[in-house]
This record gives sequence, structure tokens and C-alpha cells, in this order.
Amino acid sequence: MSKADTVESLRRAIAEQRGAVVAEFKGLTVAEVTSLRRKLREVDADFRVVKNTLIRLAAKDSDFAQISDLFKGPTAVAFSHGDPVGMAKALKTFAQVTPKVTLKGGFLDGRGLTAAEVSALAEVPSREVLLARLAGSLQSPIAGLVRVLAGPQSKLVYALEAIKGQKSA
Repeated sequence: MSKADTVESLRRAIAEQRGAVVAEFKGLTVAEVTSLRRKLREVDADFRVVKNTLIRLAAKDSDFAQISDLFKGPTAVAFSHGDPVGMAKALKTFAQVTPKVTLKGGFLDGRGLTAAEVSALAEVPSREVLLARLAGSLQSPIAGLVRVLAGPQSKLVYALEAIKGQKSA
């Protein structure tokens, strides 16, 4: 693949991404890179080892250029096509297990992220957990209202049952 093709491929990846994390890596084995790529594919993300000059060229004239200062040393970029939180979690977990990888920063919603912000993003619960929490919080007041409205009726039924029991005895 020529340099022009690589830059064009990176431009497409930048344009299509829903989030990105930039990492520094040193001494990763092929097996470790393969394992990381497999974990990222599970969360609809891909991992690319990039030449700094080529990614800077691809990022030029886009919002992604905000993070150009991260492209120094051995650099890899993970691009999310799905849930950026899942990608950040997978990378943070991998970086904790493998000290050969260091998170440098990222890009989300048109702005650059620091390494600390990427770590904070990785701590956010998954979309499914957040939706379940929202559904539970929406359901809670309704369930309480049903109990309050049913309370007097059930007390009346219990009272009538008690009176019926006394009269039959």
C-alpha cells in the first residue's frame, strides 16, 4: 500500500469514527497485538499502528488535528465504529494488564481527550446498564403510585373480610 493510499485510508477512518484512543506501545508481540485487535473487534473498533507523519497528514484540516501533538513515538490508534466507551474500556484493561501500552489521549464528539479523560470514559457504565438504570428510575415512581392507590382499597377489603369473619362466628 502506498503512502497516499495509507493517508486516504486513515482519512476515511477518521471521518467514520465515533471515537478514537491514541496509545503508545513498545515491544508488543504479535500475539499481544492479535489479542488486543480481537478484543477491540468485539466492541466494533479497530486498532492501527500508524506512522506519525501519515496520521498527521490524514488529520490535517479536520477536528482530529486537535490531537496531532499525541502523534510522537511508537503510536497506535483505535477507532470506534460503535460504542466508544466499550473501546476505551478494552484499551484501558489491556493497558493495565500489559505495561507495554500507555494511553496518550483520545478524540470524542469533536474534541480531544487527555489520557485521564480516556480513563474516566472507560469507567462509564455500558449503554445497556445506563438504559436499565433509566428504565428502573422511570418505573419506580409509577410502581409507588400504584401501591399508594391500591393501599386504601386493600385495607377496605381486609376490613370487610374481618367483619364478615366476625358475623359468621
